[in-house]
Amino acid sequence: MGKSMYEDSILQWANTSDHQCIIEHPDREAIATNPLCGDRVTIQVQIEGDTIKQLCYQVRGCLLCRASCAHLAYMAAGLDQAKLKDLRDRFDQFLKASDDTMVFASHQIFSPVRSHRSRHRCVLLPYEATLKALSHSEG
Repeated sequence: MGKSMYEDSILQWANTSDHQCIIEHPDREAIATNPLCGDRVTIQVQIEGDTIKQLCYQVRGCLLCRASCAHLAYMAAGLDQAKLKDLRDRFDQFLKASDDTMVFASHQIFSPVRSHRSRHRCVLLPYEATLKALSHSEG
């Protein structure tokens, strides 16, 4: 039998709710939707200078999308838009390639998703929403 996408580490992240909250007055906010499966992610961020101070999310989606939201929220503090875009691009390349060197070690938990191209968007959706939020100017 093949390796399941839903390994224990992905299930643990999907059940993590530390950052699944609402920021009363976020500096930035954005929503991203995957029309293929219906996943929907709302990202709210508090910004300090050009970097993320806090990231909270609400998600209506699959286990993979929920795990990716929690994982990104855990890593987000201190990232700016350029670093986040680089991280997202490296994660996307990791999902498409067999080379593990282009992504942070913590992203290795998403290795089982690689062979399921239709699910790549599920794990990248939180990054898309966060980049969208960071690209919005204040006011």
